[in-house]
Amino acid sequence: MRRLALLLALVLGTPALAQDKPAPKKKPAPKAVAHKKATPEQIRKFNELQKKRQPETK
Repeated sequence: MRRLALLLALVLGTPALAQDKPAPKKKPAPKAVAHKKATPEQIRKFNELQKKRQPETK
């Protein structure tokens, strides 16, 4: 009878132990990075596009 009780305790206790594992720690989310400063080439291209659009909008 004791063996049966011990066997039942082991069988029923094992899944309960497996569920008690702590969740793995998550890495913190990366912080938002501000936009980088535009390069002179990007500024030049943007200015050229603005000049091309000005006659269309008027």
